[in-house]
Order: sequence, then structure tokens, then C-alpha cells
Amino acid sequence: MVILKQARVILAILSWGTVSVAGTCLPPVAPLIPTDAVDVGAYADLLRRDAEAYFRDVEQYFRCQDQERREVFEQAREVSENYARVLKILRSGS
Repeated sequence: MVILKQARVILAILSWGTVSVAGTCLPPVAPLIPTDAVDVGAYADLLRRDAEAYFRDVEQYFRCQDQERREVFEQAREVSENYARVLKILRSGS
């Protein structure tokens, strides 16, 4: 019975640290850049807007990745602390 209670405690502790971080960072799609000089001239304004939007999206993507990394790092720290408590419980129960 004691082992069953310990198992429940362990599962509860482990579940506290398993809050998943949704992968919400989607990389931007690179714009199509024509190689033909006539097409470049004809679509210059559109090409500028697409390129600027792409670089803006790239910056946002990198910021998102940085934020997710911080969140996962914090989650890993919490899981590590919780697991250390689990190990302590297991050692004290043997």
C-alpha cells in the first residue's frame, strides 16, 4: 500500500512539470524573387514589400524561438527539481 501511495505521489509530482509548450513559432516562407531583369523591374514595388515583410517575419520568428527556449528551459528546471524530490522520496522509502 505504501508503494502505491508513493507511486501516486511520484506521478503527481511528475505531472506538475509536464505542461507542454506549444510550438507556435512558424518559420516565414521565403518570397519568390525573379531572376529575370524585366520581371524585377515590373514587380519592383511588390518585391520590396515582400522582402521587407519577410525580414520582419524572420525577426519575429527568432524572437518567438528565443521566448520558447526560455519557457522550455524554465520547464526543464522545474522538472529537474520535481524529479530530485522524487528521487529523495524513493531513497527515503527504501
